[in-house]
Amino acid sequence: MPLPTSLSLERSSRSLREQISFFLVILFALAYKCNDALSTPQFWAEDATVFFSDQFGHAWPQLFSPYAGYLHTLPRLVAWAASWLSPGKAPLIYNAAAIVLCALAIALTCRRLRNYLPPWIVALSFLAVPTSGEIFGTITNAQWFLQFTMAAYCLAPAQEKSSTRASWLRAVGILLISLTGVFSTLLLIVVAGIAAAGWLAKRLSMAPFGGTLSRFIASRDAYAVGPLVVGALVQVCVLVTHPPGEHEVVQPLLPAFKSTFTQIVPIHTFGSDFLTGTTWLLLYAGVLAALLWSRKVDGHARLVVLGFLALAAVECFAPMLRIADLTPMYSLGAADRYFYLMKVVAWWALWLALNNGTKRSRLDATLTTTALIMLVAVTNTQYLRRPSLVDLNWRGHSSVLDQPGTHTIPVNPGWSITVNVSAPTPP
Repeated sequence: MPLPTSLSLERSSRSLREQISFFLVILFALAYKCNDALSTPQFWAEDATVFFSDQFGHAWPQLFSPYAGYLHTLPRLVAWAASWLSPGKAPLIYNAAAIVLCALAIALTCRRLRNYLPPWIVALSFLAVPTSGEIFGTITNAQWFLQFTMAAYCLAPAQEKSSTRASWLRAVGILLISLTGVFSTLLLIVVAGIAAAGWLAKRLSMAPFGGTLSRFIASRDAYAVGPLVVGALVQVCVLVTHPPGEHEVVQPLLPAFKSTFTQIVPIHTFGSDFLTGTTWLLLYAGVLAALLWSRKVDGHARLVVLGFLALAAVECFAPMLRIADLTPMYSLGAADRYFYLMKVVAWWALWLALNNGTKRSRLDATLTTTALIMLVAVTNTQYLRRPSLVDLNWRGHSSVLDQPGTHTIPVNPGWSITVNVSAPTPP
């Protein structure tokens, strides 16, 4: 009996080495894409004006301070940890934490979806799609990566083998992500919609997606969906009690839908709108038809990707309804974060649409999807790395924060923060 045990340990050790190596490759790639986030660390936007400013002068983390109508637990924890050291080191700690969190999110997403999508395609779609760069290297925007992990664990069926420790660790991680930004509420809507469709399919004795849909509720991971529900309900309560300043719909529904999906989404996904609106709609319909009715492809894979697409569509469309002038959205550099989920998941959908279940078709789909991702990348090289931030000498400015008074410090992108330092209380 020692031989099987030895082989099992060897395989486990090899698997762990592979996972660590995969994570380190992603971490290095992200650090490169973040440009000068580590070499010349500077604050970006809300990293300074919200998380640093709110935490400064407080001994405890400001976990229950909402921003834009939601809690942001993970950035608040990073800000709290950084407050233990001098303010001059804060941008480096924030940026490094953001890069590590995003690398973990990508690695965990690839691992969770490996039974349905090639990890190579998933990782490449994260790292090679063109972006404005604003989501890289900032804890403010780390949530745009973390949502992938939360969705992957909630949309994919529960894994058969999982230790109690791993299950509770997963639950804590999902809860922290669900309490960071709006995404848990959006994901809960998608999960609830799929669950309702699954319940209806079961009642009608239907078996779409090879019976996967009717088993959707029974196959959920309670350690993922449970924390999602808790986090989403908390975020809804916060939104109701602390609504953001502007959240009214100002765009007509149908014109906004047409503009979003036939013009704006292609620009942010491919760098240009090179097809007619009708052609884009036909292309979407073809991919969706393949995901809905291709019986040769695993039903779990199709349902997972459709869930991601539904979440991405909501994330793209909802913000456009609240923007009075959509003209700036016709540039890849404007508000690109709203389209990151869509531009990543679109390649997953394409890979599945090209796959008919055979080993040869999987290879062909992988080669074709890889070639197309790289084609888009090489034609948008200016959008593959975050632009360098202006060196505003944060370390020098922050040296005054140990002196009583009101201090105004410039931060990127042309913003500033005002910090009030109280005089020490006499003994």
